[in-house]
Amino acid sequence: MTNEELNYLDLARACVDRAMAAGAEWCDVAAGTARDISVTVEKSGIKSADAGRGEDVAIRAFVRGGMGYAAVTGRDRQAIDDAVDRAVALATEATADPDFRRLPPPQPAPEVEGIFDDAVAGLSVAQVVAIAVANIEAARDMEADVNLSGEVALAVGRGALASSTGVALESRATEVSAHLSALLRRGDDAGYFYEFDFGRNLADCRLETVAVGAVEGARRFLGAKRIASGRRTLVLGPLAAYGFLGHLVAAAGAESIQRGRSFFCGKEGERVADACLTLVDDGLVPRGVRSGAHDGEGTARHPLTVIQEGRLAHLLHNAYTAGKAGTESTGHGTHTGGISPTNLRPALGDRPADDLLAEVDDGIYLESGEIRPDPASGDISASIDFGFLVAGGERVHPVESAMLGGNVFDLLGRLDAVSSDARTEPGILMPTLRIRDVQIAGSE
Repeated sequence: MTNEELNYLDLARACVDRAMAAGAEWCDVAAGTARDISVTVEKSGIKSADAGRGEDVAIRAFVRGGMGYAAVTGRDRQAIDDAVDRAVALATEATADPDFRRLPPPQPAPEVEGIFDDAVAGLSVAQVVAIAVANIEAARDMEADVNLSGEVALAVGRGALASSTGVALESRATEVSAHLSALLRRGDDAGYFYEFDFGRNLADCRLETVAVGAVEGARRFLGAKRIASGRRTLVLGPLAAYGFLGHLVAAAGAESIQRGRSFFCGKEGERVADACLTLVDDGLVPRGVRSGAHDGEGTARHPLTVIQEGRLAHLLHNAYTAGKAGTESTGHGTHTGGISPTNLRPALGDRPADDLLAEVDDGIYLESGEIRPDPASGDISASIDFGFLVAGGERVHPVESAMLGGNVFDLLGRLDAVSSDARTEPGILMPTLRIRDVQIAGSE
């Protein structure tokens, strides 16, 4: 029997039936196969090209709310049966959890267009290697001594989810990506940057040109200089802004809030940012890289406004946290019991990024960087690795040995503009953000 002939839904259903017969009160099973190709680039050459295919079955069983989880790789039926029995035994031995209510019932939802692409599924190892080689050649044409590294990869998956509540879902998906970084050295000076592209569909990507963006970025970051400390306007470019907003949405996960581990604890319904910020999580965007009709537990997805004009409007729930809170799952559950955001789509402002930057007399433009608030306190201490000094509305030079500090609510309260334009990736919007009066620590 080939991978394509195996009926994963029938397999998942059979595992659910076995678990229930063995004493589980609730059960869901995910089964599927994935094919992947990964080409690694190192020192402007092909380091490795790997291809693989795997099959997995994962079982969650619940007894008195206690969960048992077991997973197995491969299709050996005895090993799968043993994993089901193990999950039920673990659930039986687990501490009872009165906060567990139930697994989601069947929730029909229209399929999201563009999740699977035959062109991606048909790519061979040689074709993926050719994409990597094209990037290496493009980078060398720009800078003969460039040090290019990274990965070009694809994944093709097919699977099913079945549960004791009657959920019976089948899905298939593709994803292709290129992530490359470029390093340039000019004596004691060094410039480094990275670029990426990804998508569900090959037509949505320009994979062969990713290295061009990485080299251009590395050029921009040559000649970095130290700056004095002070309070400055901080402009977050699309990449930096997207990373920052992603941490906000993650902090709005109900599990961390229910456990008292999020800086958003006690903030639901309250103003947490300037009114210019509205942030929507939408897992139904056609061709979106994180789109899908259902989450990992079978709950139908729908757009969720997490922050509405500066107010924390909704939390992200899975089936467990929703039951504990007496509400409905928002469709952000994973099959392992976690909570995961999907496509982030901030509401855009009314002026382009260039106009926002032109109004900055003294500031820092952060092209990329990890502004990661402490998950519990919201405190921020981040190095400025890809930043420029801004004077008179212009980027003057890259900066080195600088940091920004503060608290997430200080930054959100000083946010005064979201750009009307944005970098777009499949399903995702990445606008520019402007934040006034931020403490920047220099080393001049």
